[in-house]
Amino acid sequence: MHAPDDAVLAVDVVVADHHRVVAEGVAALLAPCVRSTTLVHSAATLFERAEAGMLIVGDIDLPDMPGLDPLRRLAARRDDIRFIVLSGHDEPLVVQEAMQAGAWAYVLKHSPRGELLDALRDVVEGRRYVSPGLMAALVNAPPPVHRLTRRQREVLERMARGLRATEIAVELGISVRTVESHRQALLDLFNVHSGVALVREAIRMGLIRDHGSRP
Repeated sequence: MHAPDDAVLAVDVVVADHHRVVAEGVAALLAPCVRSTTLVHSAATLFERAEAGMLIVGDIDLPDMPGLDPLRRLAARRDDIRFIVLSGHDEPLVVQEAMQAGAWAYVLKHSPRGELLDALRDVVEGRRYVSPGLMAALVNAPPPVHRLTRRQREVLERMARGLRATEIAVELGISVRTVESHRQALLDLFNVHSGVALVREAIRMGLIRDHGSRP
């Protein structure tokens, strides 16, 4: 059962978003409902401010650590930090991956403000939450890309930056043969036949950013 809507929840919240106006708006919405709110605009500051038992409301596109790595790092701490993803990405595979990575809730930024408050109350009470508008899409989603390993994701992100296999190998400290092995596994998973098509599909799904390709 939910706490009354006007009850102050005994939880401290960190709002993480690199858009300051967005962070301030979210904090203003949550402030009357929680014990305290703190604003951060980078992953580095998030890791400094996040303490055991806190609730994080954050984007998955922080400038110094884009993607789901901040969520994964906080989940790995196993100190009861709970993460509500507040994102503009509505691609079902991104939602699936976020929940697999340890998110307690996934709320779209364009959702009605009441959804974030519902998610907050559910998470405080130990329940998961996904924006209702995403549920049908999740049920009908294609095979999940959450099967990507961390290393495969690192290779994919560097392919999107236009790096060659030899350069990726140097950056990651692995062999060229290993890079090629990861590349082939990614091609098979995404059911495409070229690196260009692989990167294009990953960008379309919102899994990586479009860094542009080398001339």
